[in-house]
Amino acid sequence: MNDSGLPPVEKKNPGIGFSVAALVLGILSLILAWFYLVNISAIVFGIVGIVMAAVGRKKAIAAGAPTGLGTAGLVTSIIGLVIGAIGFISCTICVACAAAEVDATAKALSYYYS
Repeated sequence: MNDSGLPPVEKKNPGIGFSVAALVLGILSLILAWFYLVNISAIVFGIVGIVMAAVGRKKAIAAGAPTGLGTAGLVTSIIGLVIGAIGFISCTICVACAAAEVDATAKALSYYYS
């Protein structure tokens, strides 16, 4: 009870919506990062999740509210972004090398069978 005889009012967290959205986007980016060509969306979700987590944490800090959910969204978004980027780059290089090898093999076979 406070001086007015009413129970204390909890502080509201104005950044909770941004933090939850960042966590959802971070989890989605972690899931989608494992599939080639779909991991482009994981990269986008990771970037948007990082921005939303930063905004949510900033609003929560300004209100004196806990920042755990924003931190979780930030971490999952960063990890999803990194895994998605590494996966996209490595799979693209692999596909390019395979295509080059198929082309070289076709040229070599055309020499013998023409």
